[in-house]
Amino acid sequence: MPQRILIADDEETFRESTVEILAEAGYACSAARDAAEAESLLENGYDLLLADVRMPGNAHLEFLENVSRRHPELPVLVITGFPTVGTAIESFRLSIVDYLIKPVGVDDLKRAVERGLRRRTLARAVKEAMTETAKVAGIFDQLGQSMREFGRGEPQVEWSAHEYIAQAMRHIAQLSTVVGQTLEASRGSNPHAPTDLCALMPCPRLDRYEAAIQDAVEVMERTRSSFKSKEIGALRQRLETLLREGRRQR
Repeated sequence: MPQRILIADDEETFRESTVEILAEAGYACSAARDAAEAESLLENGYDLLLADVRMPGNAHLEFLENVSRRHPELPVLVITGFPTVGTAIESFRLSIVDYLIKPVGVDDLKRAVERGLRRRTLARAVKEAMTETAKVAGIFDQLGQSMREFGRGEPQVEWSAHEYIAQAMRHIAQLSTVVGQTLEASRGSNPHAPTDLCALMPCPRLDRYEAAIQDAVEVMERTRSSFKSKEIGALRQRLETLLREGRRQR
């Protein structure tokens, strides 16, 4: 599906020519003549907003304020024929991706659009990665709790560890795909971008995730003489490897 761009500008010539240029570049474009029409169209979902500063409904950047509040992940390019230091500073306070001054060259416009869309792709990938990371952390929290019970002499939970790991591996496979998308999106805008996912997004549960794995490893080590299982031993080695690799990346 082509990426969707909304062009909001009260200047008809610029609005229509921009729609034509970006449509020829392969984007699905819609146009709005003022802030009210743009706000209505934004409810349909877009990948990028290109907005004029001086158009009806945005005299004091109130339209951009609303967009920042209601669509925080939507990248916005601001275009104006009347640049001022005040509007530039205020625009960047609202996390505007770029501030372009009319007349805008076709190549400059396309590059700015590409930057904005890469930011959108990266934001989506990071959000998906955070969701999958939270799922994996939750599974290992459960595993750590079960292994603590197992260590207190309740062998009936031994087999549950395998199910926890199976669940975790499924989410890790999904996370691997999402991480690949995240890094690809990041390198699209910066070929020297870091390859550590935690450098791209906050990892609020990373410490709990590592502690749960460490707990499981210690319980397995303490109880290995009581429950001599090759599968449990292999699982312990995999978790130890995961811990070592995670620590090397910090």
